[in-house]
Formats: sequence, structure tokens, C-alpha cells
Amino acid sequence: MHVLVVEKSRKLLKELSVGLEQRGIEITSANTLQQAFRRLALNSFDAILLDLSLSDSEGIATFYRIRELALDIPIIVSTDLNEEDLALACVQAGAQGHVVKQAVSCDAIQRRLEFAIEETKVAKALQKSEKRLRIILENSYDAFISVDRSWQITDWNVQAERTFGWTKQEALGRPLSSIVPKHLRRQYARLVEKRFEKGDSGVLRATYELQAINRDGDQFPIEFVIFKIKEDLDYLYCAFVRDITESKRLNDELERLVAERTERLTQSNEELKQFAKIASHDLQEPLRAVQGFANLLHENTRGKLDTDSEEFIGFILDGTERMQKLIQAVLTHSSIRRDDATDPVTKCNDVIDDVLRNLSVTIRETEAVFDIDNLPEVSVERSHLVQLFQNLISNALKYRSKDKPPHIYIRADISGDYWLFSLRDNGIGIEPRYTDKIFDMFARLHGKTEYSGTGMGLAICKRIVNSHGGTISVQSEPGEGSIFLFTLPAVTKTRSA
Repeated sequence: MHVLVVEKSRKLLKELSVGLEQRGIEITSANTLQQAFRRLALNSFDAILLDLSLSDSEGIATFYRIRELALDIPIIVSTDLNEEDLALACVQAGAQGHVVKQAVSCDAIQRRLEFAIEETKVAKALQKSEKRLRIILENSYDAFISVDRSWQITDWNVQAERTFGWTKQEALGRPLSSIVPKHLRRQYARLVEKRFEKGDSGVLRATYELQAINRDGDQFPIEFVIFKIKEDLDYLYCAFVRDITESKRLNDELERLVAERTERLTQSNEELKQFAKIASHDLQEPLRAVQGFANLLHENTRGKLDTDSEEFIGFILDGTERMQKLIQAVLTHSSIRRDDATDPVTKCNDVIDDVLRNLSVTIRETEAVFDIDNLPEVSVERSHLVQLFQNLISNALKYRSKDKPPHIYIRADISGDYWLFSLRDNGIGIEPRYTDKIFDMFARLHGKTEYSGTGMGLAICKRIVNSHGGTISVQSEPGEGSIFLFTLPAVTKTRSA
């Protein structure tokens, strides 16, 4: 602590300097006003102890002159016993304290100086904080309004001036209801008062969308956020207001676009249903005819044709069978959709049991081994879940390694509102560059002579998972097997109740 001691009495000045320095305070002394001015010009001080009875002093004017040179430095005035009025005037003018020279000790002066310095620091911090808050409020994108408990406006920032058209001087003292149309004032007042009438906590908050009015009488929508702040025994209301005309317009436009898209999707779904209807009968009917006559031709000409002709008939039969399977797979893919009207609960372990029974012949032939966790219940229709697991397990059996029997692991872990499933095998694996392509319709990485199938199995899996809000992916390396990861919605407590 560095203190400037200004004292007329050289004896007292020396005593004060020695006493305060013994207490760890650095002292610079002056015994005239002119000396004090020079000291202030050359040094920086934490506080000033000022004698108002200097030979060149002008009473309280001396205090004002020192204050001009040391605006942010706390000043303790020192007077004689009979100068209390002068001391009081200085304190009222901004001095941080007063001591009587004949009746104060160095310990008391030290405490007074320390208190004045700390008080000044707090005041500066508060002033800085208030200044910062004012800058923030004045540069806010939101209009800021404060009102007293009588709902009279007590503060109004620059953005409020822009939003409503009234200057701060014009707005102060006006009722808050001035910013809303007359026919809505009672309704809004009851709305806000009802929200706050029973609140006893320090801060209460409410948010509304209201209709506002500006100085020109134009109405526009606002978002109105109001706080009720308890101050000792009284209350203060602060509101942040934002003109949401543009956001409302954008929201309306978004709703219009969503409605148009929904209508297009509905129409597309209807067209898809019509296609499925046609595919289920009209497209398959001529195919069945071709297949039937090809079978008759094969039976009637058995042993009568040359090798090439019999091979050609075999190609026809094989092609019609594959086409029939493709059409059925497309029908299955197009018919998969989640029914929001139902709330299914399906036990995965029961589904796995059904799938393993369905594939029991292939499982025995391949000597496949399964390692399956205790799986959860999911909010997926049972038939869809059977298709999903059966396609994935069939793939694991089909694309098995030639050197070892299939080993399939199935796990599940909770992840928020969804279960994350992993189905891992030890098969031939997939090139990483194809891990996205394999979920496309009719995607095949191998020739049909090497591995049979329509190329629709994983596309159906993806459709099932996506229709329930989940995702599916695969991680794989050639020769290292594959891990299929997919998420399905968990059964909530409401569903399980």
C-alpha cells in the first residue's frame, strides 16, 4: 500500500510517516498543497490522507482540487476537533472517510485507509460491471424494458427505440401496456399478473408470444420474456422483447413447404401402393404363364432335343424363377412401413428362436455356431423383426469361410431411446469401399452362379431399420468377417406398463 500523507505539522507528519511505515505502509509526505500537487504528478498512490488546515489550504476547495488530480484514489480527510462541519462537507462531496488529528492512532488510520481502498475497489468493480451491463443492453438485438411494481417503464434501450418507435425519454414513465394494442391490454395484463401473483422466489420468468404495437400504430408479433426480480422488500420487472415478424413468416413458409412435401409423399405412397397391387397380380400373371408353358415344353421335349436346346429351356426356367423372386422381394421392400397407430412390443429372443428354426437345415449343413446375448424387447412389429434377423443371419451363413464353420455373435446395448445391436460373423468379409453399396436395391458383389440371391436382402433390412427411426451399417475387411450394426427403438416404460 502506497499512501500520500499531506499534513501541515512537520512533527505530526513525521510521527504519522514512522508509525505507518512500521505497519508496512509505504509513505510519501507533503506539508503544503503545492508539494502535494507535485507528488501526485510524479507518483501513483493507493490512498491519500489529506489535512484540510494546510497553510495554503482553501478549505473544501482544497479537497476538490486534490480530487480533480486523483479521481480514482480514495481520500481520507484529516481535520482539527473543531472542524467537523468541514469534514462532513468533504464526506458528502465524495471523501471516503474522516479522522480527527488529535484523537486518532496510527492503527485506526491504517484500518481506515485499508477500508477506504477496499471500498473503492468494490465501487470500481460495481461501476465497471454496471457499465458493461449497460453496453450489453444497449447493443442487444432484443429490446430491453424494465418497469416498477406499478408497471411504469423505468428503462428502455436503443433496440426498444428501434422496435417501438418511442425514444427513451418518451417511454420512461409510460405504462408497459403502451406497447400492446388497446383491445388486448386487459387480456395480456391478466395473463402476466396471474403468472406472477403467487410467486415468492427471488426470480420468476415467463415467456409469451404477443401482438405488439409501435408508435405508428402498426401491429406485429413479438416474443416477450419477462422476469420478476425481488429486491429487498420490493419487486422489479425486466422484459426482453424480440420482433418475430420475419421468423413467423419463415415458419409459415416452412409449414407450407412441409405440407406440400407431405402431400407429395402421400401421393407417392399411393402410387407405390398401386404399383404393389399391379406387381402382385398383373406383372406376375404373364410371368406365371411363361413359366407354366416353359415347364410343359421341358416335360414334353425331355430326351427329344439336343443338348443346346435343353440348356436354352433351362435358362428360361431359371430366368423366370429369378424374376419371380425379384418381384416378390420388391413387393416385400415396398410394403415395409411403420404403423404409427400401433405400439408393438416384440421380444428379440423369441424372434431369434423362430429364425433359427426357419434356417435349421442350413445351420446343420454348415455346422454353424451361435453366441447370442439375452436380447431386449423392441418396439418393432414381429414380422419385420423376423425378416431383419433372418436376412442378416442367412447372409452370414451364405458368405461363410471355406476353411471354418460359421460362428455368429449377436449382442445388444442400450443407447438412449434405442438399442444398438451388433451381429458379427467370421465369414469372407467385404471390401470397405462396398460397405455402403451393399444396402442398395439389387446390389450384388458376387456373381449369381457363385452365390444365389436377389440382391434385395440387405435393402429390406435397411428399409425395416430406417422405417423405425434407426440406422444400419457394416464394418468389414476381406477375410476378417463382418459386423452389422443397427439400432431399433426401445420399449418405453409406458409401453411396458
